[in-house]
This record gives sequence, structure tokens and C-alpha cells, in this order.
Amino acid sequence: MSKADSVFGPLAGPLVQEWGSACKFVRVDDPGTYNPQTGKVTNAETEFNVKAVMLELEPQEYEGVFQQSDFKLIIDPGQVGGGYITTADRFIVPFPSGDKTCKVIDVVTYRGDSPISFECVVRPQ
Repeated sequence: MSKADSVFGPLAGPLVQEWGSACKFVRVDDPGTYNPQTGKVTNAETEFNVKAVMLELEPQEYEGVFQQSDFKLIIDPGQVGGGYITTADRFIVPFPSGDKTCKVIDVVTYRGDSPISFECVVRPQ
């Protein structure tokens, strides 16, 4: 176990649970299943009820890739059944106007030997 795991590993879960908002994480399982009859690939999905800290992007973070409607979600890995969050995944986030599906645009994984937290930039669809 690295020093980062022992010092920072236990911090993300309780902080996200206390300060986070309820949403859903949808993991798109890869690889999908190819159907030769239809010529389509179908991916299985796994849904998790999670809490995530929602943050606005800072203006210097836009870098031409992100849009003004994009925002960050910080989540601890213990909530998503292990593994990593990818850009194939999405979140379902409650808004005052109703739930919105938000595609993962970018992911930064903070880690030692194991993931400590994920910082996801998401875009409402």
C-alpha cells in the first residue's frame, strides 16, 4: 500500500457522503455484444445510486474542449463497484427542471496503488 492510499484513501468516501448530492452513475460495460443479424453492438449497463460533489468549472479549465454548461462531479471509487470511470459512462443528475443525463467528457483519477477519488467533467445531454 502506498503512502497516498493510507493517508488520503480513507478521506474521499466520508467527505463525499457528507457534502455530496444524490445521483445515479451508469457504467457502460465494455466490450459490448455484437449481433450479426442486426449488425449492432449492444452494451450492458450497470446502475449505481451514488453521492457526488457537484462543482462548477473554473474559466481557465474550458481550454476549448469544455462548454459553459459542463460541470464537475467528484465521487469516491467505493460507490461504483470498483474499476474506473470512463468516457463511455454517464450520470443521471437531478436538476430543478427534472433529472438530466450527463455524459462523462473527461475523468481525472487521483490514486496511489488504488483509486482514491474520481473527478469527472460531465455534460448535460
